[in-house]
Amino acid sequence: MHHSLIKFICAVSAAALIGGCAANCGAKISIETSQYETDTATLYVETPVFSSMEDTDFEDELNAEYETEIREKITEFESSESGEPLSGGNKRVLEIRQEVTYNTESFISVVTETYGYEGGAHGQSVKSAKNIDVSNGAVLELEDLFSDSDYKTVLNRLITEIMEENPNEYSNLWEKPVIKDSSARDFCLSADGLVIFYQPYDLSYYARGFVNFTIEYEDISGYLKDEYRAALTGA
Repeated sequence: MHHSLIKFICAVSAAALIGGCAANCGAKISIETSQYETDTATLYVETPVFSSMEDTDFEDELNAEYETEIREKITEFESSESGEPLSGGNKRVLEIRQEVTYNTESFISVVTETYGYEGGAHGQSVKSAKNIDVSNGAVLELEDLFSDSDYKTVLNRLITEIMEENPNEYSNLWEKPVIKDSSARDFCLSADGLVIFYQPYDLSYYARGFVNFTIEYEDISGYLKDEYRAALTGA
């Protein structure tokens, strides 16, 4: 890709991401940050890098997966860059930011938020998450946490209760949230509980942003698999 009057910056930060890190932190997570700006585009990318895991093969798999996924997004962004500014002189934008919401010896949750702007009234933001079972070397989907096949009904009931207890916060939703198969990875773990999130436009207008529901672990304790109940609730 040809950059006109290119400004290039590439930095690597070795500082551990400590967000969501409990006293019994598991893996170390550092972040690599890359960014550049041209006359027509700006890019800012964070890539998590895992280290100090006992299972080094799984650690390598995670690092390679993140690197591949992020490289594919950058390549797609750069391949569509024409070198011409958007209407109004606006620049095309790609931003990828990481947040570690949970990090213990048993679990890690990393939420990736990707923002892209290709012109128009506003850009588009999307969240995805990797919820990592460190002990078993696996990335979990929502159903993997539960022993009871009726977990969707339970979560839907608890989400409804949260909405009823906080009517002002959820009054502008145009659709009732329901756990669907597509929700398989739209969740993360946090110190406060299991967080179910919905993308902009899923339940409300774009400016409303992401809609989150935090469900306390105690409220789903009886439905969790034994090993996850012990890790998340101490029971």
